[in-house]
Amino acid sequence: MKENVPLASLTTFHIGGPARYFTEAQSVEEVKETLAFARANSLSVFVLGGGSNLLVPDGGVDGVVLKMAMRDMNFESDGADTLLITGAGASWDGVVDAAGEKGIFGVENLAGIPGTVGGAVVQNIGAYGAELSNVFEYADVINKETGKISCITFREAEFAYRDSFFKKHREFVITRAVLRMGHDAAANTSYPDLERARASGVPLATPAEVAGAVRAIRAKKFPRIAEEGTAGSFFKNPLVSRELADSLAKRFVGLPLFPQENGMVKISLAWILDKELSLKGFSVGGARLYESQPLVVSARRGATAKDVDALALEVSEKVFDATGIKIEREVE
Repeated sequence: MKENVPLASLTTFHIGGPARYFTEAQSVEEVKETLAFARANSLSVFVLGGGSNLLVPDGGVDGVVLKMAMRDMNFESDGADTLLITGAGASWDGVVDAAGEKGIFGVENLAGIPGTVGGAVVQNIGAYGAELSNVFEYADVINKETGKISCITFREAEFAYRDSFFKKHREFVITRAVLRMGHDAAANTSYPDLERARASGVPLATPAEVAGAVRAIRAKKFPRIAEEGTAGSFFKNPLVSRELADSLAKRFVGLPLFPQENGMVKISLAWILDKELSLKGFSVGGARLYESQPLVVSARRGATAKDVDALALEVSEKVFDATGIKIEREVE
């Protein structure tokens, strides 16, 4: 257990103050010991994965920051499927590569997303026509308040668009996740960007080929983390009623709409920010909406959490004034 550990370098935003207490857990026993320490000292526990969906306050975190460092990864056959059993601290993109090397379909469309397996499950990451929930089997968890170990199944995980049971119930710490994938599945290239790649001659027959194409597409839309801070898409695409979606489509000609199974409609916030509000490159202090993808907030070195928060608030107000929609943040 270390004290006053700077957190900025442990996040992709490169922003934030120190953790009062900090530790890395490489085993379930170390997680349990950390939680016991926090309970004994009446401290809050904040779980850190890859720091890729996180904005740490400038003043830091008054509690225990628990970084998950369990990175083991194993494949097991289960009939026609393959189960991937992996520690919560494993690199998500490492999971994608490991599956691709074995020719296993299921996660290749989620290539290039920074962060860890645990964070991917909490967020129900999604991109290019796929979501983590498509392959999730179960997760092992520890209750922060009791230290009890249990298992959360797919049925209990309550996955939704960038949401899950784990996001609502922060008393549970994910230690391990199991994903179900298959050799016999076909490549999912229905997303428009991938359809265009196929039409241009990019090979998309194998999981590794799809993952490579997705990374190439993402590289054109997101800042280089080595050069400036970002947490990827900062805002969620709004889910609205069919009635409101139709009304907005009449007002904003060309607005992309994506009907959902539950009757709601997802609308493209990036399109509104770009085509209707002309906010690409809009900045506050050292933070701005990225020029190639306005859902993304990019931060120059030296930018503060206060800059990012102020930018997000201004963008939210402009969207509400134009559409009546209160947009939500993906980044915590």
